[in-house]
This record gives sequence, C-alpha cells and structure tokens, in this order.
Amino acid sequence: MAKPPITITCDCGAAASVAYGERWRCDDCGRTWDTTQVPADEYASLLRSVRRYKLLIVAPPLLAAAVLMPLAILVGIQFAVLLFVLAIAWRLFAVPQIRRRATQRVVEGNPKWTRRPEQP
Repeated sequence: MAKPPITITCDCGAAASVAYGERWRCDDCGRTWDTTQVPADEYASLLRSVRRYKLLIVAPPLLAAAVLMPLAILVGIQFAVLLFVLAIAWRLFAVPQIRRRATQRVVEGNPKWTRRPEQP
C-alpha cells in the first residue's frame, strides 16, 4: 500500500506532495524542506487510519465473496447474483458513509504540521 504524501506549501506559495522521509527544494525560492521534521508517531497514526479505511472498504465484499462464491458453484447461480447485488449495494450505500466519517475523523484528529525550511 502506498503511503500518503505530505503536502508542503512553501512560504513563497509553491506547493508539492512529497513522500515522508524525503526532502523537497522549492524551484521558485530555493528553500529546502525536510519531511522528517514531522514526528514519526504522528505520521504512523495517519498511516493506521488510512489502512483502517481501506480495510473497511474492501473486507466486507471479500468476505461475502468467500462465502457466496462456493455456494454459487455448489448450489446455484442465485448466490452469485446475490453477491453482485450485495457488492453494488455496499458500494452505493455503505462506502460513501464510511468515506464521509473517515474524512471527518482525519480532518479533526490529525494535526496540521507547521515546519520551517532548512537553513540554506
């Protein structure tokens, strides 16, 4: 799973998304920003929330498929149709609610890091 990037906005107004642990040099003013200034435990907390969200989105349909596909093969095709209907319903009704709550939790719970550029 790809780690979420850190968005850096320079004092001059330029912005970039940089992976955690990397440095970014502003092309406009020449300042250098180091993402390791972000505390590792806070970034790890952000990673856990992203992983939890992805698991909440993917796990229930996979679990339903693990149960219903053998039934569709052994008993009848109606279980495959049921799986299709459940997967569509999950995507249309549950995922938007989960996404809304996860976004709200991330916005409220995760800090906005204010860091200074390195001295040239």
